[in-house]
Amino acid sequence: MKKLLATAILALAASPVLATTWMIGDDDGYGMGIPDNANHTFNGSSANYDGRSAAEKVATNGAQYTDTYSTTHSGFAPQPGDTATFSFTGLGNGWTEGSMWFDMADFQASTFGAVGVTYNGIAQNWAFNDGFPTTKVRFFDLAQNVLDSINTSGKLDVVIDRAGSSDFYGFDYALLSDRKGSSGQGTVPEPATLALFGLGLAGFASRRRKS
Repeated sequence: MKKLLATAILALAASPVLATTWMIGDDDGYGMGIPDNANHTFNGSSANYDGRSAAEKVATNGAQYTDTYSTTHSGFAPQPGDTATFSFTGLGNGWTEGSMWFDMADFQASTFGAVGVTYNGIAQNWAFNDGFPTTKVRFFDLAQNVLDSINTSGKLDVVIDRAGSSDFYGFDYALLSDRKGSSGQGTVPEPATLALFGLGLAGFASRRRKS
């Protein structure tokens, strides 16, 4: 039994540290079950799709820009000041790495111009040319200046501004991780896994003592 526990503890210690994540949205395929990296069915000539559940609307006082298709923008023209903001708060100040994940739809920068994106006011390059009607799951490892800004403020504000773009686009979810996306080989580890493993070991040890 001691050997088994020792082996398990060593394996756990050698495994990657699992990520803590904060998610806005619910990864339900834009409210209509669209698979990852597939084609959406939104009307590309108007911004009128809202697939949010009642719970999603209540969770953010109606200001959640997930499961929607450019609901902040009324037409085919750049609209300065019309922004979609994802705010992650209570993040603390111990950040040494991190990544942002988005399930996004229908970005066409080469045709309609790139949207302006900032993380805590720090400009990001979102000149994507996915085309209509494509969805894409992307992750972005956070640069050191963004990590420094999180450590200073304890929050991360992602602001997407259509000031120089006439593009329509959509989001299923926005997810922040305190680990690099590349360290997970394209997937964010589930934080519950570590706890479940520990509980399993404790339960096994308890049963051995009772027998």
